[in-house]
Amino acid sequence: MIGALLAGLLTGALGGLASIITEAVRLWVLAPITVVIMLFELAGRPLSLPQNRRLVPQDVIPRSDFSGPLQFGFEMGTGVRTFTPTALPQLLVLVVVLAGGLGPGLLAGLGFGVGRALMPLSRALSGDPRQWDTELLASTAWVGRLCATGFLLSLALLWT
Repeated sequence: MIGALLAGLLTGALGGLASIITEAVRLWVLAPITVVIMLFELAGRPLSLPQNRRLVPQDVIPRSDFSGPLQFGFEMGTGVRTFTPTALPQLLVLVVVLAGGLGPGLLAGLGFGVGRALMPLSRALSGDPRQWDTELLASTAWVGRLCATGFLLSLALLWT
């Protein structure tokens, strides 16, 4: 979560720099990109954007002393190791830079860090990690659609 907060802080600071661009221009840049990414997300066929396609080592995930979720969240939140099956994290950075600022950047970092930490934690606490993996893979498209819907709702709240 600390890594995600640092990434959110940096993103928020970049948003401060982008504030010299008029809001109308920022909206015209953001809107078509958001529409394209959301169409793919809601169709269950997310875009694959550039990313560091290295996973966190497998020995990190099952640690039950909370150091595993902490390391996982730090590495994923800072982009040291990132494999995302969705373009939503990149879109979130763009939204914070073009429409947000420092506060939304920190909130986005916090939310991203918590979300990333919950995944290995819920897997470890599931009782049957292999079954958890199977269920996650079977529901990836629906999870993506749910996340895209939540993203749109958050964007609507941010912009109002």
